[in-house]
Amino acid sequence: MFRCLASAQRILFLGTVLCLTVFGGIGHAALADLEATQGNASSDAPSALEGTAEHAALADLEATQGNASSDALSALEGTAGHAAGGALDDGVVCQPGAPCLEAATQLPLRVLPRPFSAIYREAAANEDGIVQANVQAFKPLYVFDRQGLDLSQAADPRGWYQVGRSKTEPEGWMQAKDVLEWRQALLVSYTHPGNELEGRSPVLMFRDRSALEAIVDDMDMAGKAKALYESVGAGKIPDSVVSMEPKRFVDITKQFYVLPILQWTQTQINGDDVRLLQLAAAVPGARGADTVGNADYLEQAQVGRDAGGAIMRDVKADIVFVIDTSRSMQPFIDMTREAVAQMSRQFIAETADRFRFGLVVYRDSLEVAPQLEYVSRNLTPDLVSADQLVGLLEKEGGATAVGSVDYAEEAFAGVDAALRSTWRDGALRFVILLGDASSHPKGHKQNTSGKDETDLRREYDDAQVHLFAIHLQDPRAKEDHPLALAQFGHLARVRGDESSSAIKEVNAFEEGEYKALAEHLTGRINTLLSQTMGGNTTAAAAPLAEFDKLWEAALIEYVGKDASPPKDIVAWAMDRDLINPADKALDVRVLVTREQLSSLSQTLDQVVQAVMRAEVTQGQFFEALQGVAGQAMKRPEDLGGAVKLADTGLLPAFIQSLPYKSDILALTDDMFASMTAEQRSQLEWSILAKLDQYRTINEQVDAWFRVNDTDPDQDMVYPLHLDYLP
Repeated sequence: MFRCLASAQRILFLGTVLCLTVFGGIGHAALADLEATQGNASSDAPSALEGTAEHAALADLEATQGNASSDALSALEGTAGHAAGGALDDGVVCQPGAPCLEAATQLPLRVLPRPFSAIYREAAANEDGIVQANVQAFKPLYVFDRQGLDLSQAADPRGWYQVGRSKTEPEGWMQAKDVLEWRQALLVSYTHPGNELEGRSPVLMFRDRSALEAIVDDMDMAGKAKALYESVGAGKIPDSVVSMEPKRFVDITKQFYVLPILQWTQTQINGDDVRLLQLAAAVPGARGADTVGNADYLEQAQVGRDAGGAIMRDVKADIVFVIDTSRSMQPFIDMTREAVAQMSRQFIAETADRFRFGLVVYRDSLEVAPQLEYVSRNLTPDLVSADQLVGLLEKEGGATAVGSVDYAEEAFAGVDAALRSTWRDGALRFVILLGDASSHPKGHKQNTSGKDETDLRREYDDAQVHLFAIHLQDPRAKEDHPLALAQFGHLARVRGDESSSAIKEVNAFEEGEYKALAEHLTGRINTLLSQTMGGNTTAAAAPLAEFDKLWEAALIEYVGKDASPPKDIVAWAMDRDLINPADKALDVRVLVTREQLSSLSQTLDQVVQAVMRAEVTQGQFFEALQGVAGQAMKRPEDLGGAVKLADTGLLPAFIQSLPYKSDILALTDDMFASMTAEQRSQLEWSILAKLDQYRTINEQVDAWFRVNDTDPDQDMVYPLHLDYLP
């Protein structure tokens, strides 16, 4: 029910439209440059969409949200970027003793220092008045005041910003020419690159846009790009290339970095929209320009994704089995137990302690079949040895003798429970899903998790957990196979290779076929660990392509923890692979604080309560919402007069400023009244799924980062995917 305005391939378009708006002063200067070089691209952008999917989406957005995207661009008109130096009227309010706020979003205004900048005691560039020289580049600072700003000349901005590392007090003044305004915490992150043979190329960062366009506009774009990569690899650095993403994967949820968008332009390659982005780069706690001219940076950036050595000899693996224990599953549970036992017998002293196992079992909703005893159950609060897993499969992991009311089971509940396992730090993380039926879709009365395969896959990616699926196919239930395969296949998607899923289909009436697969899988896992550690593989199990791809994707993440992303540079990059533009290289995210996430949670909780109340009372949605949330609002009358949820003022201001469409923001009384019971249930469960995701993120202590060392806990941030937002 929560969806961005455009398709998944077009989400970045919206993110970058927004970035021009919210990067404030960056946008002011950038827009002037953009207009000069693109013929006022910002005003032409809407007309360029005529006849395209984006144009239809834009029209829909205009109808439901007051033309947010066109307003976003025109919002820069009349601000400092177009002023002749008079008083600013750009929606920023500064009060003594507190950070300046954007009136529309109530977010603090921040700036990104340029390299080799200084903070002065007063708003005067006197050498003896320097408080701090060589301020860390592109590390956000809060703005407390602005004086004499004139940003009409992009190449020579005038004026001063009073800045500080924390919200509590300013530390001095910086010249406008030394900073870039950062109006809202939108940035991009590197996608999982896949393996070096079939995956995408590292992002190249160019000195200026014309250098990047020379590659993109060339008739042999791929050939030109390959030549650039070869030159960089040979140490013959082209003047046009400033830096590059490391070949190893740097996961922003594990190693935090900041890549805000300064400017953007859009083009098409083979019919697909692609963006050319000007980015700043920063890494909290680190400094120094990481260019390809820096021999140390280039050397580490060129290290391959399959790096060996000591780093690989330390590898360990956590494997959690998620098994359907409904009535038909006992033979397969027995064969799984035997395969794990055989695997443990093959362990050598070096590998036995490297493995830990988990077991999650699932059945169906107890509301329709209470005799099933449980929906899902984690039998390993702490992961166990292979021998202990064998005992659990024999004693506690057996199938029920009781039948359910339909064919589908609660696989999503089992997969969700497995994600909450007590994973070891630094271990490769795998889930092996074994089932013969589809899971109840989100919104179904027997769906107890409130999630579907898309929700769970997103959470698995963020947690670096990789799922291998085994679908046992009963020929008598052929009508269920397509749905089960779609669900299992999406859950088993291989990171870095969107076209591949780690799934095996097995005839449930051919028990020997499953036994052979179980033995092959467990043997292959043992072999892969031994090979990764550089151990003896004389009795190696043959490759198992589907699982081998998962192992490789997990190793790419594991090796990437020692890579360093580039910092302290400004450069141009494309959001797709230069050699294969079908592969996405950069994702848009938004930085949220715990307070913002908590505010979102409270709001969505009120919305879902109103949905439930309106359903029970058969009343109107906004009446129910007023009863639930009215007392907590400063202006409860806004609820009664609102046409759609976006007009109520209930959602946090910064969420309402995002130019994407969702069914929640557009919800009206008439829309709610016209919904079927199933659609209302889908709406309710979609909100509950978001709330559960927010709770999970909030509870992950290691997932939160400080942009500035002095930030208090409540100002720590998390790089949230845009599609996590309502």
